[in-house]
Amino acid sequence: MRLRNIFSIKNLIKLICSLPVVLVVLYFVPVLGIIMVIARYFLYSERHFYRMPIAMIIVGLVALLPRGLELAITNFNLNLSIPYLDTILAHNLYPHFIDYGKFILIAGIIILIVSYLLKSFISKLSNNIRTMVSQYTSTKQAEDMEIRKENDLKMREKEITSAQQTPHAVKCPHCGKTNSIIGTVGKCKSCRSAIEWHAKK
Repeated sequence: MRLRNIFSIKNLIKLICSLPVVLVVLYFVPVLGIIMVIARYFLYSERHFYRMPIAMIIVGLVALLPRGLELAITNFNLNLSIPYLDTILAHNLYPHFIDYGKFILIAGIIILIVSYLLKSFISKLSNNIRTMVSQYTSTKQAEDMEIRKENDLKMREKEITSAQQTPHAVKCPHCGKTNSIIGTVGKCKSCRSAIEWHAKK
């Protein structure tokens, strides 16, 4: 089970797009190396967002360091003796490392800037969407509360109207006749005296 997890497709892709492999591929096939750098953003997303471009810049600076030291010693007439510097500069492969260093340094700086801008844009977009959703939710809740208040008010009005329209049996205090009146006040049908209905407490 563990071996299957180790050799899963996802882990294999992560191994192929690892820092050392990408840096080697950038030397031999730069275009494929850039594609692998972009693939890393989909693999790791938020994690290690700036690791790749920073690693590229460091490797580029290290590759250009011997040439930079040579220029500094020549231009500023420095009396320095750095071990193996002449050997490195005289090696047949070093001119290729200078080209690689320049390319990887420039590519690293560009990718770092693009990564920063992209992350800022995604963060700003995410915050704007969150704010819009929050505002929409608050507005919707306020509208629902208003609708509930209106419905409650209508229900109370209906209850009051219903209570006012319900017939009440009232005994006339003058003639003793029982009358049915709608509302709270009325007239006795027998003696025409004013009668009033009082709700029982």
